[in-house]
Amino acid sequence: MNINLWTASFVCFIFAVVLAAASAVCRHMEKTRRTYAGRTRGHVVHIITEPADGEKNRTEFHDRQYAVIEFFAQGRLVKVKSQATTYPCPYYVGQSLELCYDPGTPERYQILTERKWELLSALAYGFSLGLAAVGVILFLMFAGRYEL
Repeated sequence: MNINLWTASFVCFIFAVVLAAASAVCRHMEKTRRTYAGRTRGHVVHIITEPADGEKNRTEFHDRQYAVIEFFAQGRLVKVKSQATTYPCPYYVGQSLELCYDPGTPERYQILTERKWELLSALAYGFSLGLAAVGVILFLMFAGRYEL
């Protein structure tokens, strides 16, 4: 029966290593998806509505809306207009957004909307830690000649 504990602990360690590698790959995918190196949280402070075709077409179906986003970068407050030019605006006043920005020019930024790689990385890392802990417990049971 002791050999089964050793085998189970070995299998847990192998799966833990595979999941840790998967976590590293997911983290790399998340970092390569980002355009800029700096990372911060921004807040939508205003929604600006502008006519798309000048003042002559002042109907809501032809308007554009921009969100004004405020965030701190390199120790200073930066205000930028969003790149989204839709009606209605996909953001709302007070909304918190995850951003990455160019450290040299914080006015160049990207709103991070999809965080699936970051979530997958965290899940794989958590499961790998859990499997490593189970592997240690099973190995200690094997070393202590514990019988099931």
